[in-house]
Amino acid sequence: MPGAGNIFVIAYKHENISGMKKLYLLIVCCILSSITWAQKNGLVKGNAVDTLLKQPVVSATVTLLLKKDSSLVAFTMTDSKGQFEMTGLPNGDYRLLITHVNYHNTSQPFTLDDTHKQVNLGNLIMNDVTRVLSEVVVTAEAPPVTLLDDTVQYNAGSFKTIPNATVEQLLKKMPGLKVEKDGTVKAQGQEVKKVLVDGKEFFGKDPKIATRNLPADAVDKVQVFDKMSDQAQLTGFDDGNSEKTINLKLKKDKKKGMFGKVTAGGGTNDRYEGKFNVNSFQGARQFSIIGMGNNTNAEGFSFMDMLSFNGGMNSSPGGGMGGIQIDIKDAGPTNSTDNGNGIRNIWGGGFNYNNLIGNKTQFTSNYFYNHYNPNTESHIQRKYFLPDSSYFYNQNSFVKNVNNSHQLNLSADIQLDSFTSIKISPSLGYQQTGTVTRSDYNLLSLDQTPGTSGSSYNVTNNHGYNFRNDLLVRRKFRRAGRTLSLSLQNNANASDGDGSLISNNTYRNTLGVVTRTDSIQQQNVNSSDLNSYTARLVYTEPIFKRSLLEFSVAKSNSKSTAQKTTYDYNAYSGKYDRLNDRYSNDYENSYGYNSAGIRWRVQLRKFNASAGVNWQQAELEGKTLVLGKDSTLNKTFYNLLPNARLQYNFTKFRSLMLNYNTSTNQPTVSQLQPVPDNSDPLNIKAGNADLKQELTHAIQLHYFSVNPFKNRNLFAFFNVRRTDNKIVNSDFIDSVGVKTTRPVNVNGAYDISGDVNVGLPVRLWKGTINFSTNGGYTKNKTFINGAQNLISSWNIGPDVRLGINATEKLELALTAGINYYKTQYSLQGSLNTEYLNQVYSTEVNWQLPHNFYFNTEFTYTINSQRASGFNTRVPLWNAFISEQFLRFNRGELRLSAFDLLKQNIGVSRSTSQNYIEDKRVRNLQRFFLLSFTYNLTKNRLSPSGGFRSIHMIGG
Repeated sequence: MPGAGNIFVIAYKHENISGMKKLYLLIVCCILSSITWAQKNGLVKGNAVDTLLKQPVVSATVTLLLKKDSSLVAFTMTDSKGQFEMTGLPNGDYRLLITHVNYHNTSQPFTLDDTHKQVNLGNLIMNDVTRVLSEVVVTAEAPPVTLLDDTVQYNAGSFKTIPNATVEQLLKKMPGLKVEKDGTVKAQGQEVKKVLVDGKEFFGKDPKIATRNLPADAVDKVQVFDKMSDQAQLTGFDDGNSEKTINLKLKKDKKKGMFGKVTAGGGTNDRYEGKFNVNSFQGARQFSIIGMGNNTNAEGFSFMDMLSFNGGMNSSPGGGMGGIQIDIKDAGPTNSTDNGNGIRNIWGGGFNYNNLIGNKTQFTSNYFYNHYNPNTESHIQRKYFLPDSSYFYNQNSFVKNVNNSHQLNLSADIQLDSFTSIKISPSLGYQQTGTVTRSDYNLLSLDQTPGTSGSSYNVTNNHGYNFRNDLLVRRKFRRAGRTLSLSLQNNANASDGDGSLISNNTYRNTLGVVTRTDSIQQQNVNSSDLNSYTARLVYTEPIFKRSLLEFSVAKSNSKSTAQKTTYDYNAYSGKYDRLNDRYSNDYENSYGYNSAGIRWRVQLRKFNASAGVNWQQAELEGKTLVLGKDSTLNKTFYNLLPNARLQYNFTKFRSLMLNYNTSTNQPTVSQLQPVPDNSDPLNIKAGNADLKQELTHAIQLHYFSVNPFKNRNLFAFFNVRRTDNKIVNSDFIDSVGVKTTRPVNVNGAYDISGDVNVGLPVRLWKGTINFSTNGGYTKNKTFINGAQNLISSWNIGPDVRLGINATEKLELALTAGINYYKTQYSLQGSLNTEYLNQVYSTEVNWQLPHNFYFNTEFTYTINSQRASGFNTRVPLWNAFISEQFLRFNRGELRLSAFDLLKQNIGVSRSTSQNYIEDKRVRNLQRFFLLSFTYNLTKNRLSPSGGFRSIHMIGG
């Protein structure tokens, strides 16, 4: 607090340090902190006023600059009375700049010294741009942060980055934005779902492609806002389906030429890495190509997102009113802290082309190809428990996967006239996959008596395509709020494949006596396809001045088929020509729904709300041919699904939102009438034709308060879900360890989760500190050998992150986090488990003389309370040194050292309905890489349009 002084206490505990030495250390720290504070206790304040209108200027950006070089010191915003105040300032000559979109800039110099620690600038007059001409204005200075209606705009030039930095590195510098280790960007506590470039999509919907491939020096402004859904944009009423979005506004010179960079490198252990991006923008035309290849586990863009279409080839579409979904839910809770990812080879690339065709058609397109080749070696130890006994399961697994995929996305948004538009978005994908799995396993009793054991060798190959087309017709009427929209979606996909299985198993009873053995040699061929469509019509009619009624109807239908033919090895002929009826099948299923709904929506200046209900009729039909017998299933479900939403905006930066919705989840045909699968001889599946659909009630409470001008924020998210007729597993495990699983319905399943994050500036160290914690509780029921098993799981994970700008050339980051997990089972309380995962990390970025840069990051992970052999401590240390050279620093030579201590290993623990699992995965370990990067930018690499660097000193 001003005038009181801030005391930072460093506590250091060591057995060899006496109590007196600790006291001396504490006194020294207090004295140093007090001296530092005494040197930085200056204050400046004032009022921004409009003398013509005789009123204060609210929400103006106040920027503090060093007078000698205009480098940025701090910034803030005027309050509702036009007042501002900055504290914690050192002595020096300053210039104060006040900016507002509706006023000309105002500048005022002042000095802080030992005799003038507090400066009151009084009333600072601002001239309205609509009333006063700006002939005297020679240049316009851009403030670091500006508020444009509901958009927060950052001036990229105000935030210093190293040469050749990416947009991701730029975003890390901006207050209110957070970049996770995996590249996920969060703004105002919410995950950024889209990153646009000059308002257009860049390589689809994956934000990482833009943030990790576009250079920071190409960006002029970074705009953060909530992008409303197509329906909300049509009506002008927020429907709660907005997406947190970042728009990158490029510099003018980047819109008229080519820019990008190329990187190539090689290293020890035959490691290599290469990537490139080339961008050519001209007005509305945007053309970019990117590519990469490596065996270092690096990702320049998210390959897993590009592979996601494969899952759609084997599932029915969900969506529509009420949030219908069709998927298989895991029956037991899973808590996992897994830093294991195996070893991957990656190749890929593509292009992005956007343009304006004529004056009315926005055209976007992108294409991807990728070759994804992960190799995973894992070792698993499980402890299973039954109502009256327990046993151990050990498994070693080696998996090699090869995936080649192509994906083409097109979109044309056509504005027919001022009231009507059509948007067409087709996409086409093709994929080939091959997987080879070798595994061995064995069971042990608690007293180490050998049980069932075996090994398997499994090979699968598949190829298929996926086509999807979305058509959206939108129509506005002259009366505001009256709209009509029609959306049509159709999907078509198909896949074909084959596989082989060789398995040898020895079955033993609880005494360790061999009861039988078997040897399986099989081959199979399979095929599947899916065709579906969904149509939805929405009409809105305004009532009163700020509310409307929304009426909607929808119809959807999908049909899928699958065939599998299995042949056993014939020792007499030496061929696979013996048809195995048990593992051969031919089935088809169709799912469809009809729905109708009404919703009332109101939108006021600070308040918006909605409430409605959907009626839904869903029908699931299935026909299966197994063992030469036909089996027909038919299920019809009727539901009324209410929904409600309430949002109150205290200010543009502080909001409270409450959501309530209901959704259904239909049992799949595989759950109602599954096809036997013997790829895992210890786990056999059975169906249940009496399954009911799940009905979930969910409540979400979100609160956020953010001040990007003072770098302060508070985010809180809470979610509560209750599921009726939840589909869970009922397991029966026989005397030799073979498990048969059958799905059943239960009530009383709950899921509660929450996340709280507080961010504050640290004036003493010119940095920021973030405190966060996440937690959850789940309650579920399952059955083991007919006995009910109540499962309760808790988890909590406090985390603290400290970022320090020690000097203009030295940055430090410190992180500490603890994750605590506890699971309780009613069946055997003695097997309740609790364990900890601790992660401590530090990162240093240091700009050395002569254009050298040094970066190092160290992460120390502690796994405790695990099974023997899994309580590992993993110190992971990476270091990098680089030099910028050539004209305008276009070239960079970089030496990278990964896992210097050669300790990288993946360890995780998960808990399920009847076992506790510890897993260890072999990861990529120590190697060195020398790489060269060349920047293709024709212009001088330097920040523009703002200030040199930013230090958050005071608020």
